[in-house]
Amino acid sequence: MRRLLTILFLMTSLFCISQNKMLDSLENVIDNYKTQDTNYVNLRIKYVARKMFLTPTDSTWRAYNLKTLKISEQLNYPKGIGISYNNLGIIKHYFQSKPVEGLAYYQKSYAEFENEPKFQKYVVGVLTNIGLIYLEQQEYNKALKSFKALLHNPENKSKFNTEFYIANVFGEEKKLDSAIYYYKKALVGAEQINRPLYIANIKTNLGLIQTNAGFLKDGLTTMNESLDLIETHNIEGLRVTAYTNAAEVYLKNNDIEKAEYYATNSLKLNKGLQTLSTKNSALATLANVYNEKGDYKNALITYKEHIILRDSLINADQKLEISRKEIQYQADKDKAVAQIEIERQKSIKNTSIIGGSGLVLASIIGFILYRRKQEAVSKSKEAEFNAKVSDTELKALRSQINPHFIFNSLNSIGDYILKNDTQSASDYLSKFAKLMRLTLENSEKKEILLSEDISLLRTYMDIERKRFNNKFNYTIKIDSDLDEDNILVPPMILQPFIENSIIHGLSQKDNLGQLKIVYKTENNMLICRVDDNGIGRKKSATNKTNEDNKSMGMSITKSRIEIINKLKNTNGNIEIIDKTEGTRINVSLPIQLAF
Repeated sequence: MRRLLTILFLMTSLFCISQNKMLDSLENVIDNYKTQDTNYVNLRIKYVARKMFLTPTDSTWRAYNLKTLKISEQLNYPKGIGISYNNLGIIKHYFQSKPVEGLAYYQKSYAEFENEPKFQKYVVGVLTNIGLIYLEQQEYNKALKSFKALLHNPENKSKFNTEFYIANVFGEEKKLDSAIYYYKKALVGAEQINRPLYIANIKTNLGLIQTNAGFLKDGLTTMNESLDLIETHNIEGLRVTAYTNAAEVYLKNNDIEKAEYYATNSLKLNKGLQTLSTKNSALATLANVYNEKGDYKNALITYKEHIILRDSLINADQKLEISRKEIQYQADKDKAVAQIEIERQKSIKNTSIIGGSGLVLASIIGFILYRRKQEAVSKSKEAEFNAKVSDTELKALRSQINPHFIFNSLNSIGDYILKNDTQSASDYLSKFAKLMRLTLENSEKKEILLSEDISLLRTYMDIERKRFNNKFNYTIKIDSDLDEDNILVPPMILQPFIENSIIHGLSQKDNLGQLKIVYKTENNMLICRVDDNGIGRKKSATNKTNEDNKSMGMSITKSRIEIINKLKNTNGNIEIIDKTEGTRINVSLPIQLAF
């Protein structure tokens, strides 16, 4: 159902193309404007509204909007402040795919506008964006709350759009009758203003929902009406989604030839767009089409491709889960801090009331308040520490599920399939699936057996070794006095350093690289060593690729060890040694026995 998500927001940019001359003229006016007043802010806002969606990949838009925000704040101009926050949210949400950061900006924009009647027309756009984030994050109740509030906003001049979003929410929740009801309401509004693009998009989704609800004839009729509009008005932006939905509708109506036609053409058109959820749906439908035709060979090939892509989307869903945890974590942290402040204010109030009861009583109260203050400070520090633990756990989970690694692995599997090397593809896929499964299983655990962690690292290094065409060998040595089945370690604690060694050290060598992993004990501490003969940190520093990932992996691991030190009162640390050839990392951890 992921393909039901609206694309109408992005399509607004298509109507701006004819405005280039006007935009050039407006840009000249802004450049030659001498005074930074509210008119100047309005000109900048007008320019951004028309130009930003034409060039969403332009990295300068954030700085442009931040400057507008700063000028608006200096002028104490609420309209400029609120719109700037909303634009910054759009950049984070849509252009950079960072919904959590986008939501923070939208909320600041809403806070600026919500209590001013004259700004209600801007509230419509802000609440729509907030609702769409909740929809993407699968927070369906919150999304419905935002969208239904918009239905009662008198400034909402496009209520059919809001009804369309509500229908999408019910479609995602599999509440098909409610989805059909709101799609039909949205359709009435779109037909009143006679916008073929909106009508076709609504009918594409409505036809699929009607079919899934068992209304096969109605679904087929609605879908054909959508396809006719797309052909008549040449609405290219809708064609991929519509073809994917049409393939499923025709398949359920037992029209195999048309189902194959639309599924195949959807995949062809999608090559330029690379919309993964739409491609995944088309592959699933096409596999069923081949199966119905008795073409079992193509059915199997297509189904395997669908499974690989589906697994990558499952990992994308894991990222959504992380984002939801971040939102909840921030809310819990704010609540804890607020509660501490409430307690402090209560203490101050009580002091004022009782303060006149006498010197002795005041001394007693002062002592009590001192103790309470100490307890409040202690609680505050504990809350901050718990917040740091939660934040580090989230970041550690993210670092283990590296999107670049996932998609590079899938590309490698795809190459083997294209080369008809089924054995290599099967081996690679088996190792990759095992690594993903074990990583997700262990992501909620604070500690696992050393033997389990070593197994994870072996699988990871096998995959990387295969991906880099055997450019390096690795060995794992465990001291004889260590019982790997009785020692607990934080999961994947060495993975960021191994990844750095492979990508930034060994893969850059001309000759065969060597990676050594060693586990031993020193002074009642477990020493975990990563030793490579790569090009070294100094030479690698000239290559800035993935520098953020390198520093992030180091920072996350340091935070994990700091938390272990605080919880267990130990002195674990990380030591980096630059060798003549390569780098050595020593990670010291307290020895923790399972039993």
